[in-house]
Amino acid sequence: MAGSTGMSSVVVGVDGGGTKTDVVVAALDGTVLATAQAGGANPEGLGAGRMAEVIAQGIDDALRSMGAERSDVAAAAFGLAGVDWDSDVEMVDDALATLGLSGPRTVVNDSQVALRAGCTQAWGIVSSIGTGTVTAGVNRQGRWFRTMAVGWGEPSGSWSMVADSLHAIAAHHHGTAPATLLTELFLEALDHPDVLAMFEAITRGRSRVGGHLAPLLDEAAARGDAVANDVLTSIAGQHAAMVIGVADQLDLIDDHFELVTSGGVHRSGGLFEVVFAERVAAVCAAATIVPLRVSPAMGAVSMALESLGRSMVAS
Repeated sequence: MAGSTGMSSVVVGVDGGGTKTDVVVAALDGTVLATAQAGGANPEGLGAGRMAEVIAQGIDDALRSMGAERSDVAAAAFGLAGVDWDSDVEMVDDALATLGLSGPRTVVNDSQVALRAGCTQAWGIVSSIGTGTVTAGVNRQGRWFRTMAVGWGEPSGSWSMVADSLHAIAAHHHGTAPATLLTELFLEALDHPDVLAMFEAITRGRSRVGGHLAPLLDEAAARGDAVANDVLTSIAGQHAAMVIGVADQLDLIDDHFELVTSGGVHRSGGLFEVVFAERVAAVCAAATIVPLRVSPAMGAVSMALESLGRSMVAS
C-alpha cells in the first residue's frame, strides 16, 4: 500500500443521503480504519456528476487520514438515496466509475445498507425516515421488496411532518381548524410577522421550508399542543402502515423479524416513536424493533467485502 497502514488493500462503504454522506474505510476483515463525512449525495437533486464529486471528497478525506490512496481500494459499495430504479443504478455506477477505484462496485438504495448494518438475521425490514423516507425488506427466501420512495402512496419523512404542520397552520387561518402552537413556532423560525407574510414568502420562494423544520412539530407536541399531537400520531401511523405493507408483500406478517429503524425522525423518539411501535406491534406481533446504532455505511462495508468473497470477522 502506498500509505502507512501496512494493509495490502481496503474496502470502502458509503451511505449517501439527502443531507450528508458517511464514508467508512475498512480492512479486509471489516475492521474500521478511517471514517469521513461529506455533503448530501442524492443524485436526484445533485445530478450524477455532482454526486460523484461529493462522494469522491468523502472517500479521499477518509483515505488521506490513514495515508492511503484510491488505488488501494479493493472494492466499494454505495447505498444512496435517490437510487430508486434499475436505470438509476446504471447511471450512478457510470458516474462512480470516474472515481478510478479498483475492484468491484456495488450500488444499491440506501435502505439496503441500513438494513444490513442493523439486522443480525438474513431477513428483516428497515424503516428509514430522514429528509425522505423508504421502507424495505427481505424475507427468508431472499426476496426483496421496497417502497418506491417517490412521494406517492407513502409519507415523505420529515418533509411530510413540515407539510402537514403548514396545512394545519393554514387551515386555522382559513377558519376550518383549531388554533395551534405550530403557528407561533413557524413564524418565529422563519422570521415572519404573521401567517399571510409567511405563506407569501413560502409560495414566492423567499422562505425555505424543508425537513429541518420538523423538530418544531416535536416541540409543539411536547408542550401539549393537540394539533401537533394529532399530526405526529397520523404520520407515525402512516409510516407504521408502510412497514405492515412491506411485511405483507414479503409474507412476514406472522414471522419473527427484526425491524431496523434508521434516520433522524426515528432517532428523535418521542410521541412519533411510541405510536409507530404500537401500530406495528398491533399487526406484526413478532417483530422486534432494532434502532440502528452504527452508521449505515457499515452495511455497505459488508456488501463490499462480500463482493470479494469475504465477510466481517465477528468481534
